[in-house]
Amino acid sequence: MSDGWTKEQTEEFIENSRHAIKCLFDALDDYNSAYIKAQQTVEEIERSKQMLSDLFMYQDQWSPNANHYHTQYVERMKDLNKGQQEAKKDFDQRLEIALESVGATVESMSCLAGTLLQIAKQALSLRYSRKPGISARKIVSQSIIEVIWEGRNHAMHWDEGEPRPDVKDMLNALSIDIGISIDLGKNNSLAILDALRWKSSDDMIADLKELTK
Repeated sequence: MSDGWTKEQTEEFIENSRHAIKCLFDALDDYNSAYIKAQQTVEEIERSKQMLSDLFMYQDQWSPNANHYHTQYVERMKDLNKGQQEAKKDFDQRLEIALESVGATVESMSCLAGTLLQIAKQALSLRYSRKPGISARKIVSQSIIEVIWEGRNHAMHWDEGEPRPDVKDMLNALSIDIGISIDLGKNNSLAILDALRWKSSDDMIADLKELTK
């Protein structure tokens, strides 16, 4: 039997946190926009490669100057492949520049994501006083509760060296189950938030209410 808060008390806490949660997600939208902006270079090169290939396949190869066009095609494709590799290699730098345009960094956005995980764990702690063993939706092999609980612990203690075993197990499971990139020694809160599929305050609040009913 739970010795924590009642369902009604916990729901009131969640509702009172709604504005803060929404503001945090609004700020994270800037990160998502910057991430998309940083990705555009790679995607635009891929589109250029496809257009160039289509042009040669459906037009230039039938031209009287096909050999000349083929030579140009090969050289241009080499340039595009090289540019694509450079774009991929410099993604972190381009993401940093895009974030600077909105006055943010990956680290600051990771802190915001960590704050959301803290609020989520707080709701569970208030309701159950400990990590609950209730039935809940799965994120492939593990409960959403495990991801929230140990995700928050990671967010608060990621800079303290080797992660605790439960945190490390949760991160490893996410990496294996859904292929997200986990960097031990860094704040992975953004990746954890993505694994939870919380794209908005409504997504997060709906899950918290379901978990604490």
